[in-house]
Amino acid sequence: MRINTFPFSKSEEYMLGKTAYIGFAAVIMLLVFTALPLSAQGTARQDYTGLDKYLEAGRQSDASFVGVRAAEFLTIPVGARGIAMGSAYSAVADDISSIWWNPAGLGFLQNRELMLTVVDYTMDLTYSYGAFASPVGDGALVLGAFFGYLDVPDIEITTIASPEGTGNYYNAYDFQMGVSLAYNLSDRFIGGLNVKYIHQDLWNNLGGSAFGVDAGVIYHTELADRDLKFSFNIQYLGTNITMAGPNLLKEIGPEDVNGNVPNGYKDWSQDPSQFSKRNNRLAYRQTHTYRLPTILKIALAYNLYTGEKTNWLVSGEFWRPSYIPIAYSAGSELTYNFTPFLSGALRMGWQVQTDEYVKNADMSGISYLGDDPIWRGFSIGGGIQRQLDDMHIRFSYAYRNKGRLTADNFFTVSFGF
Repeated sequence: MRINTFPFSKSEEYMLGKTAYIGFAAVIMLLVFTALPLSAQGTARQDYTGLDKYLEAGRQSDASFVGVRAAEFLTIPVGARGIAMGSAYSAVADDISSIWWNPAGLGFLQNRELMLTVVDYTMDLTYSYGAFASPVGDGALVLGAFFGYLDVPDIEITTIASPEGTGNYYNAYDFQMGVSLAYNLSDRFIGGLNVKYIHQDLWNNLGGSAFGVDAGVIYHTELADRDLKFSFNIQYLGTNITMAGPNLLKEIGPEDVNGNVPNGYKDWSQDPSQFSKRNNRLAYRQTHTYRLPTILKIALAYNLYTGEKTNWLVSGEFWRPSYIPIAYSAGSELTYNFTPFLSGALRMGWQVQTDEYVKNADMSGISYLGDDPIWRGFSIGGGIQRQLDDMHIRFSYAYRNKGRLTADNFFTVSFGF
């Protein structure tokens, strides 16, 4: 990890310090005011909103409400390095993948970086994510942009009458795009922000959109001559999504609420005592409004050992999502420099989530499908970096176990120039 330092005169240091304190106060106020709505969304207590406002019939105690948030594709992690460390990466973030984990981490960039991630996700889904960021001016400010696309393959339509399929298919896609900035408020404190546009689309242009923000801060210092970093960030705070589209358009006839034609409804031109004939009307069905899957994160990272060729990094993280119970993450990374131009890393981590049962059956006696989720959240991976003068190329891989669901494989390539 590099720590940014800049040579200044005493007067410049005073002005920089004053600016840093003002910036620090501004970022803290931003985080406070963004954290307040989280309480209303259930992050301060075991409370959920959305479709979960209805009676909890059939829901076991302490089960999560996954599936009642809009745009849950946003929670698919990006960057194999962080995933291999058990998603305990918000404080570690110091490369281009910071644009997803914690935008404040972009402040550590010394050069322009470009990243592409491809996720082999559950149920044959494919998630592709690209990002670019570049320091501006003296390097205190970093600007970036990103785009993520989830492709859902064709799915056969099933009905009660045709549970094996009707022979007709539909597909779907989700995407997000936005801009990022990170600013070194001092040589120890960095603030970052993402602003994004989010869209979901399915079944012949039935879609909805929202705007969201990610905000984060990182404080980095030293303890026993080794790097120590603390971070606080919020992801996916934004507007709600309400689906709309031509498939919701319905033709309404003259029937009453019970589907009956009113008495006396005949041809008025033949009998003036009858009701006048009314044409059919068009109306849109109304859908639920869904909130984004907001997450609050607090993290800590520390270099346990730093040598001439070897570095051992550990990290821990606390998650408070608005749609599942509290989650905890821990990770480790061992880096070795083979030559001044070639280095490799091994990574391992575990994310503990408490929203899935480890029992073989629910309280109704129905057996759960799939493998026991004892290894759920375990991840492992590695990477290699090649330095070429002022350029570098990194390749990282991560495997993440998902318990009863199919495991994920993540591949990330990034360039610095």
